[in-house]
Amino acid sequence: MNNKNMLLGYGETLTGEVKVKKGNGPKNKPYTYEENAPVIMRELQGVLKSMDALPDAVMPNGEAVAKITLHPAFLAKSYFPVLLFKKFALHSVGSKSVKVKPRKIVEGRGKSKDEFSSACIYVSGKVKDFLALYNALNSDRLNKGQKKEIITFEAISFFDSDDKIKTIEPSQKTRKLEVALHTPESNKDVLRSFINYALSCGATINENKIINMNGLTFMPIIANAHEAAMVAEFSFLRAIRDLPSLRINNPVFTRTLIENNDLKLPTEKAINDNIKVAIFDGGIGNTDFERWVEEYAFSQNSKTSGQLLSHGQDVTSTVLFGTIIEGQKELPIPYTKIDHYRVLDNSIDGQDEDLFDVLLRIKSVLDDEDYDYINLSLGPRFPVDDDDVHVWTSTLEQYLSSGKTLCTVAVGNDGCLGDGLNRIQPPSDLVNALAVGAANSLSDKWIKSDYSCIGPGRSPGFVKPDGIAFGGSKEEPFKLYSPFLGGIVQTAGTSFSSPLVLRQAIGLTASLQYDITPLTAKALLIHHAENNGSERSHVGWGRFPHNLADVIYCDDNEVKVIYQGKLKPSQHLRASIPFPDIPVNGVSI
Repeated sequence: MNNKNMLLGYGETLTGEVKVKKGNGPKNKPYTYEENAPVIMRELQGVLKSMDALPDAVMPNGEAVAKITLHPAFLAKSYFPVLLFKKFALHSVGSKSVKVKPRKIVEGRGKSKDEFSSACIYVSGKVKDFLALYNALNSDRLNKGQKKEIITFEAISFFDSDDKIKTIEPSQKTRKLEVALHTPESNKDVLRSFINYALSCGATINENKIINMNGLTFMPIIANAHEAAMVAEFSFLRAIRDLPSLRINNPVFTRTLIENNDLKLPTEKAINDNIKVAIFDGGIGNTDFERWVEEYAFSQNSKTSGQLLSHGQDVTSTVLFGTIIEGQKELPIPYTKIDHYRVLDNSIDGQDEDLFDVLLRIKSVLDDEDYDYINLSLGPRFPVDDDDVHVWTSTLEQYLSSGKTLCTVAVGNDGCLGDGLNRIQPPSDLVNALAVGAANSLSDKWIKSDYSCIGPGRSPGFVKPDGIAFGGSKEEPFKLYSPFLGGIVQTAGTSFSSPLVLRQAIGLTASLQYDITPLTAKALLIHHAENNGSERSHVGWGRFPHNLADVIYCDDNEVKVIYQGKLKPSQHLRASIPFPDIPVNGVSI
């Protein structure tokens, strides 16, 4: 590189709105109404039979839940069966992505044996409403618009209790379980009906730990396997599983202190105090970082173990100073100040009963404070499931969906486990977060660390992890400054690769005179991620850049332009690309 050319900002001033003509050609449909109606009627008979067998106690306000799977050709919002639902007083209470092999495919859209992604809609209604739909199909009393919606159905089935039970250890030992419940606005009786029913089954519920989120309610209950199976009969129950333990991504090997180091803490204040950063972890426990870190505890009388404090210190140190490299003479000045929330203490020591407590603490902060950047090196310790919703992911997604906050999340250190168990762990399946795995080296000859969990993610965030960063290995440990030990320690884990990436994002915001949003920082990091031929499900988009100069500056004969703004639904913008006023030699085609 002969000249250091910086990236260019304000690219949005080069955009202009453009009108695009929409095509209105006829859509090829896999089924005719005459073909599909008998299939749906036959399956509706099975749904009605199963609903008739349900006791009143499991049907709040007399309603039960069925599953409608759409044909993969009809995933656009415009195909949602609004007319049918309105006509027969049915309500959509949730949905999920599913894999299906359609009975018939649209010509030119694959082979009949292929598996396609589609949508499953959870639909509630009274038995008489589902029966009315069946009778209308049977007597051909649907109008033209309603018949078009029947064509979009691939299948309809009863939401059976077996579909709801995820992972429950079969012994009759009483244990803590996690419950997800559909609680739509259309039926206000669901939550209270469920609590009464679960209590009648012998379960115990702590109502102080209930979390409501966008039509879903999560809660921990105490029950044995038999009682859990009875609870699963409740019609609006979405999922029930053994409550997983809380992970804080402990180092993958014992941390060690490097003797005789001369690094000292800087004395300057942070470069930019206007950037708001939060870390949720195990605490700091000393005043070494007080120039740049404000620590908040949730219980004044609680003590915290040295293990949790050291974890919290190490994560915070990584955001402040990064990893220590060979020959480094001094610690860098931190980019910004940090709010560290001690969400773990002696009342929350990683046991399963505290999973909801930790999340409720995080939620209470995010309800009151707006942060630009957040790091989570903790979460539930279990692999994500495509067929599932989880309280951590569902709760945190609402705070990140606006794009105003960038949250880095460690994917977990169980990558060495067997197939399926080594998959990324919640909440790193957040669509709007940056899920970070670990690379074994800072050098150009890097690979994914063996302990780093792998993807893919869940729909619609299939590319997970989003990327990886140096997290250390036995051959090349992650070195960081530890105030707890008064020197440099060697460790490894995704707990450290995640805050290292957050530090890079903060560094971009603090270093550029042009104001960038956290979403832009995320885009820049992903744009510059390097993939050395590794599998997408292992490293995502690749290893994130460790040197900010690689992001900020352009190579010779290169220009980087940042376009920031909002594109409204159905809006089209044309973005002009800056180009030098010079002749370009090329080959005519």
